Amino acid sequence: MEEYVGKTVQLIYNDRNGNVSIRNIRVISIVKDVMKAYCYSAQSIRLFYLERIVDVEVIRNVGRDSA
Repeated sequence: MEEYVGKTVQLIYNDRNGNVSIRNIRVISIVKDVMKAYCYSAQSIRLFYLERIVDVEVIRNVGRDSA
């Protein structure tokens, strides 16, 4: 997962209640089993537990101008 630090990715994630969400995030850091990231939909920094991540895919031009 360290390869995603500094990148914008689409994350498929299971929350603590078992709900699946798809989020576009910018990964800030990974420490132990937690990913710290800016979540574009929540417009805030969030923590994601690595064990709950289903899939990650690098994406581009999310949350910023492409010009």
